[in-house]
Amino acid sequence: MEFHSVFLYTALAVGVLTICNVLKRVNGWFYSIKFSSKEYRVPPGDMGWPFIGNMLFFFRSFKLGGDLGTFISYFVTRFGGGGMYKSFMFGKPSVIITTPEIVRKVLMDDDNFDLGFPQYLRDLLGQEPTGGTTIQEDKLIRRLTASIKNHVLLSSYFDCIKKVAKSSFEKWADMGEPIELFAEMGRPAFDVLMQVLIGGDQVAPHLLDMVFKQNSYRFRGLHSLPINFPGFAYNKALKARKEISKVYEDIITERKAIIAKTKGEPRTNLLDTMLDTQDDGEGTKLRDGNILKTLLSYTFGGYETVARTATKAIMHLERNPEFYQKAKEEQEDIIKRRSSPNDGLNFDEIAQMKYLAKVINETLRMGSTETVVF
Repeated sequence: MEFHSVFLYTALAVGVLTICNVLKRVNGWFYSIKFSSKEYRVPPGDMGWPFIGNMLFFFRSFKLGGDLGTFISYFVTRFGGGGMYKSFMFGKPSVIITTPEIVRKVLMDDDNFDLGFPQYLRDLLGQEPTGGTTIQEDKLIRRLTASIKNHVLLSSYFDCIKKVAKSSFEKWADMGEPIELFAEMGRPAFDVLMQVLIGGDQVAPHLLDMVFKQNSYRFRGLHSLPINFPGFAYNKALKARKEISKVYEDIITERKAIIAKTKGEPRTNLLDTMLDTQDDGEGTKLRDGNILKTLLSYTFGGYETVARTATKAIMHLERNPEFYQKAKEEQEDIIKRRSSPNDGLNFDEIAQMKYLAKVINETLRMGSTETVVF
């Protein structure tokens, strides 16, 4: 009787492993047949499981290491260092490229490659307005958003940045205990972003708190399986986007009334600029849907990268005391050159921080905060 039980369990285990092995290969077999009749040169790789492909491994890499190192190393180790690998991502057969040479070639070839996002990510960023975005509207949005990056406008935000940074450091110092650096760095970066986007000082603090909290759910949805069902992180992320949309819609309505009463006055944030600027060609303003989508997109990607880069830079300096000392000496030299020791940091001194700029560039080189480009 015992022999039969052992045999049964062994046969069951072999059967399960066989079925799993077959299922793991079905996706690869299907697309090999599908592409064999066409003039495709498909690189080596792993198509993963049916329907979900490599997504479980993809998201698990984020959970374990915070980046895609584990995910990429699997393809490189198993299929060689060619830099191109077939896979099945976000519901579609895909090609992953990893080497700087191939990445540069793809990103610079606008004739054959377009920048795009999977549908699940587009839903997190913000849905297209009714009728989509026209070419004229897209050009206008690009022009307006580019203006907030120029040197003159950035200098106008310097006092805000300095105030936020000072209050944040004072708050952390008063805690008297260790802090979770990355979690804490996100809030000051968010506060500065809100000032640039919507004029944060004109918005009720509890609304900004709500946007910050809900946006954290959107980040969690980004690094989870895109399953829109109650209980899953992605479902909560979509609900969070709707909550943020409601806040922004109310702010847009309120700001329209203010803009109408203050015609001709200079605008100091992106929202006011978009509401006050007309299309040079058609003479029509951007639709509310386009403005809302722009705000949602910038809120999603406008501060987490800053917080992550700052955190990594501090970690690298802490692990390399000699580099920290050089960066510190540079700051001390800048302070010594001031006409008065009571003078605070000014915008022109930022350009004098040559070594600190190298630290930031090296931080970005060692571990880019942009893990994926679609």
